[in-house]
Amino acid sequence: MQSSEKAVMALAAAQHGVFSLDQARAHGMSIDQVKRRVRAGRWRRVHPAVYAVEGSFDSLTQRREAAALWFGRGCVFSHRTAAALWGLSRFEEDDSLVSIASTRHQEPPAGIRIFRIDALLARELGTVNGQRVTSVERTLLDLAATEHSAAVEAALDDALRRKLTTVDKLNHFIERTGGTRGIRLLRRLTARRGGEGVTESELEARVLDVLRDAGMPMPELQKKVQVKGKRYRLDFRFPGTQVVLEADGYAWHSTAHAFEADRRRINALTARGFRVLQWTWEAMNERPDRLLDELEVLLQQRRAA
Repeated sequence: MQSSEKAVMALAAAQHGVFSLDQARAHGMSIDQVKRRVRAGRWRRVHPAVYAVEGSFDSLTQRREAAALWFGRGCVFSHRTAAALWGLSRFEEDDSLVSIASTRHQEPPAGIRIFRIDALLARELGTVNGQRVTSVERTLLDLAATEHSAAVEAALDDALRRKLTTVDKLNHFIERTGGTRGIRLLRRLTARRGGEGVTESELEARVLDVLRDAGMPMPELQKKVQVKGKRYRLDFRFPGTQVVLEADGYAWHSTAHAFEADRRRINALTARGFRVLQWTWEAMNERPDRLLDELEVLLQQRRAA
């Protein structure tokens, strides 16, 4: 193996198995030398003037790296790709399409989507694992313009829960951004978080999905109540009723102590007059209609009372 090829292979190893033609030439290789190795099956073409070492792992990270090499200087990942890099709920594993925000026109190859924007301000940029991405606030706005509202809501709650942003930061961002597409949805969801609280897990976000899809009344989130001098926080409480819905994840009850504490909590709430329903992942997946019927019965009883 020639020294120039060894240098390219070392560079590719540091870039998740990919490199550009310009990088190969900078290490002393000609275009013909690169093409011969492609024909020999040692390297493979990923995008125009971007190659991968054959046998390197075809991962999402490699696809992002290859997209950045193809785009060149100033690459900023956006939309679903930025959400995946931030690790936002429901976007942790992005699909094979890499999303890039760009102020210039550039026809992308297969596997890359370019979102044309007028400008991308410094405050709308961030860095994750050394890769330039849109900020959390800008990413949420982009998702609000392109994704289902339930997925955006789950991502927003996840960002707030993990302190990647705050309601105040989002409100300031919304005020500065104006009439951009997606801003109405982001404003509405953020306004709710100012008073209703946020879901604290993907399980709780899924509960809201089930309620919304069924056209049920929407509950208040994370409401606090006091019972015999002790404060409890309720996952979901339906306004004007004593009906409480708890998202019951196994992780919270995986020890005997946690199990007993939860039983004491449920008993105290019941003694105070609350009617508590507990929804699990399994129940929502296997018998959602039964859960909704039970909830509707309780809500009607409380309304009749």
